[in-house]
Amino acid sequence: MISGKVLLPVLLGAAVGAAGWIQGSRGGGAGAAGLVRQLEIAEQQVTMLERENASLRSLAQGGGAVAVPPELIAKIEKDYDLTFLASPVFHRIAGEELGYRIEAAMESRLGPQGVDDRQEAYRWIGWLREEDGLLEQMVAVKSVGALGWFDEVTGEAWVTDRFDLKNIPDQAAMVRLLVRILLNQHFPPPSAYPGDDAARAREALHAGAASGAEARFYAASARGIGFMPMNDNSAAARLLLTLSEFVQGVTIFPAVEGKGLADTLFVKGAREFSDGLRKPPQNTLEIVLPGETGRGGEVTLPEISDDVFLRESAGYLGLRLWLSLTEDLGMAEEVSRSWVKDGYALFADGEMSSGLVWDVTLEDATAAETFVKAAQDIAEAMAAEGRFLGTARVSETIVRFFNAATKETAVKLEIK
Repeated sequence: MISGKVLLPVLLGAAVGAAGWIQGSRGGGAGAAGLVRQLEIAEQQVTMLERENASLRSLAQGGGAVAVPPELIAKIEKDYDLTFLASPVFHRIAGEELGYRIEAAMESRLGPQGVDDRQEAYRWIGWLREEDGLLEQMVAVKSVGALGWFDEVTGEAWVTDRFDLKNIPDQAAMVRLLVRILLNQHFPPPSAYPGDDAARAREALHAGAASGAEARFYAASARGIGFMPMNDNSAAARLLLTLSEFVQGVTIFPAVEGKGLADTLFVKGAREFSDGLRKPPQNTLEIVLPGETGRGGEVTLPEISDDVFLRESAGYLGLRLWLSLTEDLGMAEEVSRSWVKDGYALFADGEMSSGLVWDVTLEDATAAETFVKAAQDIAEAMAAEGRFLGTARVSETIVRFFNAATKETAVKLEIK
């Protein structure tokens, strides 16, 4: 067996070589911008491998597996009329190491440059402030004060060294994690990453179902002993208020809208619930408007650059959180519910910078007009030296927002 001291340098060297191959396969990127991007990918690969190594080392030195009471397994299988296809696995890990594990899983799911590209794109859209770190914030909301976490990549659960099944909140946390494992076994994620909006819709439904099970466990405990000893994670609540409104919104969505839909399916019975997960919402709009199918799809964006780093969709949720920057939450919700499809691209713009173009298709001209006015206000509020922001009416129902590094690119994107 190769030791960690020998294996890590080998992996790091391979990562640097692979980064060059990956960059070449992405379409060149000659000049300074291409070289900078290649170096960024290499650094990202190295960082990911270092974190994976730290997580594996922590696991090897940790407290091992946690036994799951058979009665809990039997209860959850009965509640959902599903059986575990494999024994649920719970790892114990030091609380201070949980964040590293979560970080490694996120980076693994999104790819070598996925987090950094989103960090840049989200800043140009306006979801993140200049001082916000996307990965750090997403890891923090999942790890600070947490008793446990479900790893979608492996289908296994992790609990911290504070976890003790003698406590009702810890039992409730195990119920929540068991439900995630059970649903993941029967309704696994697609092998290829489906895109941000589809991934958020799936997370909302699965996490919402698990939160519902946890709440029902607390309610049953309250009936049995006369009070409800909730898991007091005040540290996480305080932390959430300090983060960007975008990260707050993405975090709260499964606990509110996702749980609402999952609870509705659950009370209809096990068959209805399973059908809902077998044919899950394909976008976040279908979480809040169940049965509202036919939205979504590919968006044709202008060919503005030969070097495109990221193509993604904001979806209903991303659009709502963006329009909420105007502080008119009623307008943000109304316009977002008229979402049909959208797409944005992060691309090389100039030698050392990037630009972003985002096209949004809405149901009707009235919603598009309202969106244009809101987008203009947001663009004005985001105005920064050295950037060229603006909006354009592509058609009666399609609106474009752009944030360019060069005036030449802005002129091309601004349709007259």
